This record gives sequence, structure tokens and C-alpha cells, in this order.
Amino acid sequence: MTFEDEWAGLRADAVARTRLNGAGGTGGGPDLSSSAAKKRSAVTALEQHIEPDSQAAGRVADETSEAAARGFKDWATGAGINEALKGWRESVKALQTRLSAEKAALSSTNRLFLGADSGIAGQFPLLKPGGSGPLNANPPFPSRVSGY
Repeated sequence: MTFEDEWAGLRADAVARTRLNGAGGTGGGPDLSSSAAKKRSAVTALEQHIEPDSQAAGRVADETSEAAARGFKDWATGAGINEALKGWRESVKALQTRLSAEKAALSSTNRLFLGADSGIAGQFPLLKPGGSGPLNANPPFPSRVSGY
């Protein structure tokens, strides 16, 4: 096999794996397709269920641990429970921060894609049909992302 044959095979394989049209590559790996409906569904689940439920679970554990710490306040066990409770509260706060960040990221993905599409489109001059000059109207092939 010559270098040119091997190079052509590698290029063909790379092209097949890097298709960005939502159909995915032939390599069987993940693709870059995106679903606005699924993102909205995930944001709704985060807002209505996951965030409130995790806050409620954190409060239940706080109340139970605080009651146990009060019951053992004169013992070393009470001090240990208070120390563990401090770590628990930090963990719950970190989880809430992470969930909030994930929700914000899901919500802003559409704006990110639309901004990237607009930025790239701005790099190419649009011509009127027949090449008679710049086109000042809407682009002939608008992004499907802009409909969301």
C-alpha cells in the first residue's frame, strides 16, 4: 500500500466520522444532533422536580440531623453530628449550584447556536441571484435553529 492510498483511506474515514448534519458518523459514536424539545423537557424537569425535590431532601436530612445533634449535645456524638451536618449542607449547596448551572446551560444552548450561526453567516457575503451584487434581505438558507 502506498502512502497516497493510506492517506486517502484515512481522509475518507475522517470525513465519514465527522458529519455534523445530525445523522451521526458511521463510527457508531455520539453525534452532535440536538433536540430543542428534549432540552425544554430537561429544563422543565429540573425546574419542577429535580431542584425542588433535592432541596426538600436536603431539608429533611438537616431537620433529622439537627434533632439528633440536640439529643446528643453533651456527648462527642453531638459534636460529630454537627460537623457532619456542616459537610452535608456544603454538599447540598454545591448540588443546587450545579443543577442551576446545568439548567442555565440547557436554556442558553439555543442562543449559543443561533449566535454562532449568525457570526459565521456574517463572514460570507450574500449575493443576489445571478451574482449582481450584495443581498440585503434575509439569507436564502436560514438556520433551522432560528425557529426554536
